[in-house]
Amino acid sequence: MIVFCYGTTAEAIKLGPVMRRLDARGVPYRQWVTLQQAGTVLEALAGLGIPEPDEVIVCGRGGRPLHGTLDVVVWIGRIAGWALRNRRRLRGRRGHDVVVVHGDTMTSVVGALLARATHMDSAHVEAGLRSGDWRHPFPEELDRRIVGRLATVHYAPDDIAAGHLPGRDVVITHGNTVMDAIRDRVRSAPGRDGEERYGVVLLHRFEFLGNGALVRRTLDTIVRHAPERVVMVVDDLARHSLAAVLPGLPDDRVRVVDKMPHGAFAELVAGAAFIVTDSGGVQEEAAMLGVPTLVHRRATERTEGLGANVLLSGWDVEVLRDFLGDVDALRTAPKDDGVSPSQIVVDDLVGRRYAS
Repeated sequence: MIVFCYGTTAEAIKLGPVMRRLDARGVPYRQWVTLQQAGTVLEALAGLGIPEPDEVIVCGRGGRPLHGTLDVVVWIGRIAGWALRNRRRLRGRRGHDVVVVHGDTMTSVVGALLARATHMDSAHVEAGLRSGDWRHPFPEELDRRIVGRLATVHYAPDDIAAGHLPGRDVVITHGNTVMDAIRDRVRSAPGRDGEERYGVVLLHRFEFLGNGALVRRTLDTIVRHAPERVVMVVDDLARHSLAAVLPGLPDDRVRVVDKMPHGAFAELVAGAAFIVTDSGGVQEEAAMLGVPTLVHRRATERTEGLGANVLLSGWDVEVLRDFLGDVDALRTAPKDDGVSPSQIVVDDLVGRRYAS
């Protein structure tokens, strides 16, 4: 039995290509969702070609997304209670059943722990990425390290990531499944000749949003120096954290929009003149599409695009200003080597006889 455990929209986007390829192969699977991002995950599934989940373990905290430490503690307590109540029904067999988790969220850790508690193996998609600094990004870097110790099988995107997992059962997937998420939606960057140019801004990490001075300097730099009007995409956490800032942004320079379905977002970034983001997933997408991108973080665990169309700011707004001053210098041709990381994961899961 194959079980996917996820709790955020980003996880659903990146696990979706694996599920769709299992569907195409006629391989059954189950889904356990924690709804860490309550209110957005279930709404996104139909557009991602993912069926309704089999088990909704918990719905955030009281039906809303997690916003603070207390929310997280309550959320974890409810997951533990669910596991205890259902331990006999969920009990699996090592070597025969597997819980598949993705990336670096709290749900990634929860899924790996649930696998231990239910006597199943666990498989970590996008394994082995490391920034080298446990504080950046936080808590994602710690989440990855914990899952790296708990997981049975590790699907690492490249040799560098695999090198962080010595002695582990590692399968190199030659990229991350987000590549398939983009290819399934956007086969190539659409032409924009004659259309109004725009930039995309997506800044949503806790460590950035919690730094008020940096937020103000960053947004002021974007407003003053962006060569085009920008579309600023905000999720629930960003809208909540920036409630006092967003109304003051000039409409003629910044258009604020809510988080959108992945298909629409993929088209948005594919046609962008440039991107400013703190999202590792968007960094990967932009690297494949060749869109000039500034990753506004202190450190990144990903290598995609660095030295080509992707620049790391280190939270230095002067680097951001220089990037905005000549974005076209970083544009590269879209990449497609024909390799499907999701298909590699599917073939390996089936080859290990996890499929029912």
